Amino acid sequence: MKVISIINYKGGVGKTTVTFNLGAELAKAGKNTLLIDFDGQGNLTKFAGIEKENAIKENIVDVLNSIMANQELRNDPIHRVKDNLDIITCDIRKEYWSMNAMSAMGREKLLKKYILTLREKHNYDYVLIDNAPSVNLDFQNALVASDEYLIITEPEVASSDGIFTINKVIEQIKNEFNKDLKSAGVIINKVQEKTNFHKLMKEVIKISWGEDVYIFNTLIPKAIAIPESEFESLSIGDYSPKSKAAIAFKKLSEELLSKGDQ
Repeated sequence: MKVISIINYKGGVGKTTVTFNLGAELAKAGKNTLLIDFDGQGNLTKFAGIEKENAIKENIVDVLNSIMANQELRNDPIHRVKDNLDIITCDIRKEYWSMNAMSAMGREKLLKKYILTLREKHNYDYVLIDNAPSVNLDFQNALVASDEYLIITEPEVASSDGIFTINKVIEQIKNEFNKDLKSAGVIINKVQEKTNFHKLMKEVIKISWGEDVYIFNTLIPKAIAIPESEFESLSIGDYSPKSKAAIAFKKLSEELLSKGDQ
């Protein structure tokens, strides 16, 4: 089971979009995949259509509260999205949990404790954690619990902001809690291929993140079909399978899988 945190310090770069669509494509490729919504806004939950159903009262917040209270976990709040694709949901209560967790013992390892139980009870190939744009305790928990982190960025000047902050926190986590944490690479999202400025920014991003960081060859285009698919609670591959965006996400999953096999 490979656990990957989807991150960026900047909001609006499309972390949730990538998490949902990459997970959907991994599922189509036959990989048993779990999505974890780890953002109090709950957008990943909405994209998966769970909020509309009101099918699950318990979510990741309840699990973490039980762990903090040293209570035995009952049922895992896992919901089936489609074949090979499950999700653990989140809601606004996550923000209150974050404040309460600041005084908890071993506060950086709370999510890791739950991930360990998932490893024992389930046969997931991939777990993708969608994170809020921050470097707070939630971010630390996600990285401590992960095998790899996947950076989502876009070809804009502001996307290079905060790189030093992220890298500093990542290094601290590697030194203190998770020495085996590795970079899965950088995905460039919302690309307009015919824009010269965007072509220039691709090179800037490569320089900003460093020579040793893998830059995915697959670029995710900016497309109106993506927010349309999210409104319908469908992956872009199900909503518009022949679109450039759907083809890009399929190639992205193939690149991630081939990279993992190397």
